Amino acid sequence: MCFVISIVLLILSYNFFMADNLILAIASLAGSIFFIILMVRNIKYVKNLKKEQREKKE
Repeated sequence: MCFVISIVLLILSYNFFMADNLILAIASLAGSIFFIILMVRNIKYVKNLKKEQREKKE
């Protein structure tokens, strides 16, 4: 879900930039970066969780 939202916000940011609306372009870009950071953080969390579960089994 975060990936889809970040892609949509990136597209909106590009469209706002091409329409010379810099404030909305920066706001959309910031929102996109926020969702990308959330996605990466979640991937790292799940990866560490699975690693801990594997270590418990051994």
